[in-house]
Amino acid sequence: MALTINNTSLPIQTVAPSINLGEIMLKADKRSTEDKPIPEDQRIRRVVLPAETWGELAASINGERSQALTDVLRAALVEIGSKRLKDALAESPMLREVPLADYTVAELLKWNEETATSRGSITFTREDAEKWYDTSETRKTREALWKEGGANDATIKARHQFLRNRFGALAAKNHGLKESAEAVKLMAMIAEADTKSSIVVEITGRLAHIVKQLEAKEQEATVSMDSL
Repeated sequence: MALTINNTSLPIQTVAPSINLGEIMLKADKRSTEDKPIPEDQRIRRVVLPAETWGELAASINGERSQALTDVLRAALVEIGSKRLKDALAESPMLREVPLADYTVAELLKWNEETATSRGSITFTREDAEKWYDTSETRKTREALWKEGGANDATIKARHQFLRNRFGALAAKNHGLKESAEAVKLMAMIAEADTKSSIVVEITGRLAHIVKQLEAKEQEATVSMDSL
């Protein structure tokens, strides 16, 4: 069922919600496997859009309304909306609500276009990055350093999950890095033994691009009327 917070935000629901006629459910669920078990309370992440959010969708062929094409259009928008939700959670895993205004038809189409443009030079997916990290020398090296520093098993597990999410988020437009120093530090954590693999070449290229973008923003932020 569609719920809103002050008619401006949508709560991210952690149990499978029921929906009424016309409402739209977006999903950012995670699947638990033997290799990567996920607690049940962390598997479901969904939002339900009120029925009026998208208005009345209608598509036509040669001037005649086509229900089949309308269904395809609706399914495509649901997929885009779900990707946007996943992107938001990749950037902020503890997110509890999202702006309703981000999930209108116009905003989803705009986001999809911007994301496609920004991903033009990104040749890996979140899954690619996470799969690499799980078996990487980087993971082994960081774990050895953390153990040497006295970190316990729970802390090490949390740190691995954090780094895994960080590398995975690089495949998204909203990579979650706020300062160039964060991107530089993340790049420095990659073990030398990993740097020859194709996925790491792509990851480091992405990080280098992010560093330039963030440095440019930081440079702009240092200039103001007070500094002239």
